[in-house]
Amino acid sequence: MNGPKNENVYRDIFEQSPIGLMIFDRQGKIIEANDSSLRFLRASREKIIGLSYSSLKDTTVSSLIGKGLKGEASDYEGPYNTTVSGLLLQVRIRVNPLFDISGVFGVTLIFEDLTERKKTEEKLAVTLSDIRVAQEALEEHEVKFKTLFESAGEAIFLMDDRIFLECNPKTEEMFGCKRADIIGASPVDFSPEIQPDGVQSSQRAFQKIQAAFAGKPQTFDWLHCRKDRTNFDAEVTLTSVTLNGKALLQAIVRDISGRKRAEEEIRKLNEDLEQKVVLRTEELKATNTYLENTNRDLLLALEELKSTQAQLVQSEKMAVLGQLIAGIAHEVNTPLGAIISSNEGIQSVFRQDWEKLLCEFADLDTQERETWKKIFTKGSIFPDFYDSSEERKNRKIIRETLQNLGFPSSEFLSENLAELGIRVEDIPDLVKGIHKEKFPTLVSNAYNLSGILRYSNVVREAASKAARVIRTLKTYVYQDHAGISLIDIREQMDLVLTLYYNKVKQGVEIRRNFADNSLVRGQADQLTQVWANLINNAFQAISYQGRLDLESYIKDTYLIVSVTDNGPGVPKEIQDRIFEPFFTTKEKGEGSGLGLDICRKIVERHQGKIDFESSPGKTTFRVYLPLAEKTLI
Repeated sequence: MNGPKNENVYRDIFEQSPIGLMIFDRQGKIIEANDSSLRFLRASREKIIGLSYSSLKDTTVSSLIGKGLKGEASDYEGPYNTTVSGLLLQVRIRVNPLFDISGVFGVTLIFEDLTERKKTEEKLAVTLSDIRVAQEALEEHEVKFKTLFESAGEAIFLMDDRIFLECNPKTEEMFGCKRADIIGASPVDFSPEIQPDGVQSSQRAFQKIQAAFAGKPQTFDWLHCRKDRTNFDAEVTLTSVTLNGKALLQAIVRDISGRKRAEEEIRKLNEDLEQKVVLRTEELKATNTYLENTNRDLLLALEELKSTQAQLVQSEKMAVLGQLIAGIAHEVNTPLGAIISSNEGIQSVFRQDWEKLLCEFADLDTQERETWKKIFTKGSIFPDFYDSSEERKNRKIIRETLQNLGFPSSEFLSENLAELGIRVEDIPDLVKGIHKEKFPTLVSNAYNLSGILRYSNVVREAASKAARVIRTLKTYVYQDHAGISLIDIREQMDLVLTLYYNKVKQGVEIRRNFADNSLVRGQADQLTQVWANLINNAFQAISYQGRLDLESYIKDTYLIVSVTDNGPGVPKEIQDRIFEPFFTTKEKGEGSGLGLDICRKIVERHQGKIDFESSPGKTTFRVYLPLAEKTLI
């Protein structure tokens, strides 16, 4: 060693290091602690020295030290409860066993206080390499401090204001050269002529060295180069130390090439995301324009249908056509309401602080984005059907699971997760590795952004249904039986329930019990009208607060489909008239009186029949349709 050579050199390095350093003997008691460690822990030397690792308040750290006494090195980054001061710190810890010819004779504990850094770090999670410093010996002997210096995981230099006086073995590895190539050289010899910001390396190095000698520790990014002149990014910490009365600098160099590559990748991903958001925003604007035009066309169509209905009284044929037009007008209201409601849902996302939603997403780290992606994907799926009872049970189980996992105020969080289709068995995987205080924000962000796709899917289905209803008018008028196909009643029920999702999710319990074979042959558009009309009547009967039972079962050669509600029932005095054209018990403008009449005609055309039973608290409509094995003529 060309520089200072005695045990005091390593003692000074140990004491003046900005990193917290401790030494435990083979019994696990603290025998050495530098000033940085005492400052981090807010404790005096008298209360630290002699403390056993088994007495530490934080069981995670004490277990790591126990492993170290068994010869196992380990790392830890996270919260740490101090034993003496009772503080909760964010730390990075490295435990290294110390060996001699007899085996493990002690443990070194190296740690950094990350509490303030954690509060101020921004979007990028800076991964710092652990400082692996080994130190041997139990007392103030040169070997223990030399081991600490030479076993560090980062390059460490001792230098004066011009040249390097000493370096550790990691320096040779990092710079691709021998110790002899480094001692006597200056920092500029291992740097390109110009730094990335355009400043000459010699000028910038001089500024940093002088500032460090003035008592201001320096931590900064630097572009170094190896002996073969290949560049690499590094983080440099300069600290003034005094060795044998002489002021020197201790330089710690960390290779951060991996971090820089990660930052560049994140920057590219953010740019790509911003471009996709811009494109998606334009698509949504175009969709909104399309929906507005469609809504206007549908309203015009409704006005035309109502005008035509008034003229059909002039003749028998026109009367029949008037029934159909009025029925179509009645059925178009349902998808029109779904389109308007969904359009409002999409616009509500943009009326919120959507830039905040994007910023929240950009602030997520890699693991958080994977979790966000799983939740977003679940929430974007168009639900096959809606079952409010099942959702309430799922929401309760999720809320209890979150409470057991230590999430405070989990009511709103459990509602979002349940509505996104998350099951309780998904929770452990979603919360794994995610900070509890950040998980609600992550779920809320995914919920709001995925809502755009959910509402868009409802609009697509509703607009398609409206178009099919209009086409049904022509089919019915000309008695056109084209389009007969195999129909699964369960799928049609699911479609209708989905279109009513927003109206019934808070107050209606839906119970479904369908036969495994629920297939019939017929015209899907017309049968969908039947189910939509019966279910809509049931919802209105219970004022969207109550229970709805949907069931199918086989009797002889028929599939019987029943729709049951627990509303007030149909008064006996009008039960004989409910299938009459133009008869309605609804307020003016709410119904044409043709809904059940059209349902009966559609069912009869499918060689089936419809009947009902009603009493206070229970009304059941039954539709009898031939099973698929029976050919429709």
